[in-house]
Amino acid sequence: MEYQVEFSKVRYLTPRQFVERLSKDLKIKGVVAGENYRFGYKASGDASELITLCEEFGLSAFIVRSVMDTTRRSDNGVMTTVNSSDRGQVSSSRVRHALAMGDMEYVSELLGRKHRLMLTVKENHLQERKRIVLPKSSMLNMPPADGLYENCDLINGGHRGLCRVIINSETIDIEMKDGNSLLPNTIQEHQQLGIEFG
Repeated sequence: MEYQVEFSKVRYLTPRQFVERLSKDLKIKGVVAGENYRFGYKASGDASELITLCEEFGLSAFIVRSVMDTTRRSDNGVMTTVNSSDRGQVSSSRVRHALAMGDMEYVSELLGRKHRLMLTVKENHLQERKRIVLPKSSMLNMPPADGLYENCDLINGGHRGLCRVIINSETIDIEMKDGNSLLPNTIQEHQQLGIEFG
């Protein structure tokens, strides 16, 4: 289950208030964070404080060690880096940079899995038998760069179907391939869909 939390509503929370919100409002059971994770107002909480607060609120906390990017990828002979302090560590900044470049192969290497764009169907979507067009405001997480993406998977509940995706400045156009269809009554307002980029 994906949740969209507006940053403006949590940006001023103390670490304690943040974990309390996770526990009471979102009713989560546990969290996973990297060893360098910072949270709360002005990044005042760290991974050890997260463990302490999670125990206090009855949540499980799993802290994972940093992972290094050993692929040494480059574009036009220049090392792909986000900044000099990055030192090859896999980070959200590195993943966002690769997404912004539309380099889905590299994104998959960094994540250790395919990137999944999550969408919530809104009332202003266009739906045909094998095609659905959603406004970018439907996105719950970061998409890759605008462009055409072949051999993607649309995840609709427990069903998967091969599709191609066109992302532009305003919409996400999903076209089913190989005889797969969306069936007009299978996608409804407020439903969540996922797109895995192959």
